Amino acid sequence: MDLFKALSPVIPVFFLVAVGFIFANWKKISLASVTEIIVYLCAPSLVFTALATKPLQAADISLLFLGALGILAGTGLLVWIYGLVFRLTSRGFVLPVLFMNAGNMGLPLALFAFGQPGLQRATLLFVIFSVFQYSLGIYILGGRGNWREIFRLPLIYATCLGLAFNLGQIQIAQLIFEPLSMLGYSTIPLMLVSLGYRLHDIKSLRLGHALGGASLRVIGGFFAAHITVVVLGAEGVNRQLILLYGSLPSAVVNFVLTEKYGQDPELAASIVVLSTLFSLVTIPIVFWILL
Repeated sequence: MDLFKALSPVIPVFFLVAVGFIFANWKKISLASVTEIIVYLCAPSLVFTALATKPLQAADISLLFLGALGILAGTGLLVWIYGLVFRLTSRGFVLPVLFMNAGNMGLPLALFAFGQPGLQRATLLFVIFSVFQYSLGIYILGGRGNWREIFRLPLIYATCLGLAFNLGQIQIAQLIFEPLSMLGYSTIPLMLVSLGYRLHDIKSLRLGHALGGASLRVIGGFFAAHITVVVLGAEGVNRQLILLYGSLPSAVVNFVLTEKYGQDPELAASIVVLSTLFSLVTIPIVFWILL
């Protein structure tokens, strides 16, 4: 496979991230309103329209859920081993290694590389990892672990509705589907530009364990995903998506959560930045393997 084919899904993604980074250097705005629009309007529309249309079997849903668990278990084991070897107990290290950038990076990469079937399955993985991040992730940080918080995420209801329409083979009127689809697809550029903007706001950068954490996230995560797909016998797009998600960089929201709960946010921020930089090289390699 030629180099251009490996780079073609990556170039538009990192181009839009760079646009957000440059824009942040030029003009300061509050992302709060943009985030609200994404969380409550755009992302639920994307989730619903992606899941409700193309046929998706119950076996695919189960496989992707087990794939997500395999990635979390594998990277969790690597974090535990790393902690024993280097005597590190920072919860700000654990969270950004466990949870990848399932939305901002995962969704557009899946769309550009694997088309609508890839986006559909990536959307489901995005929701699964979001649920774990706002439940298990907060528990790891020492929060109260209030599981009711999960049900405040609009993504949950959009997922249930989308899967119900899919598995029940319910047709959606074009008059309704078209505007929802347009709103949903706006999620991808908004997420990428917002990601670049947020990366610009991360000022401090630490090396040391941040290099280890970034390596565990993008390289260790890929190997955890590889073992998972072998054990599950995953094939086709499901296999490709699980491997891609295992190799994604850390999500910026990990830094936000560690800062909120006072759990070594500088280390978390450094892992986010370094893993994103690493992914400029590692993600094309992953696509070279997959495509």
